[in-house]
Amino acid sequence: MQAFSERHRRWVANHFGGKIKELHYHLTAIVVACDQSLRLSSSGLHVPSENSEAVVFGFSAFANTIQTLKDAAKTVTGEQLPWSQIEQLRHGAFMRNARNATTHDGHPVVSAWVDGRYFVPARIVRLGDREQIIEIAAPTEDIRTLCLEFSQDFCQMLREILSRTENVAPLRGIPFDMAELDEAIAESNVMPEFVKQMFAANRQEIAKSLDTIRHDPVAEVIKRLDEVTRYCGLMQKE
Repeated sequence: MQAFSERHRRWVANHFGGKIKELHYHLTAIVVACDQSLRLSSSGLHVPSENSEAVVFGFSAFANTIQTLKDAAKTVTGEQLPWSQIEQLRHGAFMRNARNATTHDGHPVVSAWVDGRYFVPARIVRLGDREQIIEIAAPTEDIRTLCLEFSQDFCQMLREILSRTENVAPLRGIPFDMAELDEAIAESNVMPEFVKQMFAANRQEIAKSLDTIRHDPVAEVIKRLDEVTRYCGLMQKE
């Protein structure tokens, strides 16, 4: 069980960078759609519904990615990352409650448009998991500003937390061993037979190559966090 737990931790560490890319993807989609809306509105042109959907649907996906990163950070570092800590960030409390509203209630959250900018129109009232009434105040900032400011703070927080696990031996290397690779290839229903034959013929060389890999997934995550932070800073200057 302990060995599996360590492998699972390494798996999550290796997946983490992809989730940062996903966060960046959704954030960029929101910013691009917001900028497009402002340009069209300023020119007196119609803003197509597809543009607004990119913001509304993008925010829902963006908010859920935050939850994934929160949970994954705990798995990788072994440290709790409570929402109470995230709530100290700019718009942190709103992001927590807005994620619950969009995930559990299907609430669109972003449904106001004024002069080319997207907003949360009014306070959101919902029931919590203990049937308590929760009121979510509507931010005064438009959704573009809100997402950029929160992402900048959140990525800086993740960087600080994850930096303490950089170069930790159990996390380094590939997230699977040769036996797992053998099993995956043997059981694959989509891999062509000639590829399986090539793998079998070169198995020893592949095994030796895997033994030499010293990839540090946390270092890669930190690099991607820095990319998002720089993007947020750049976009806030525009």
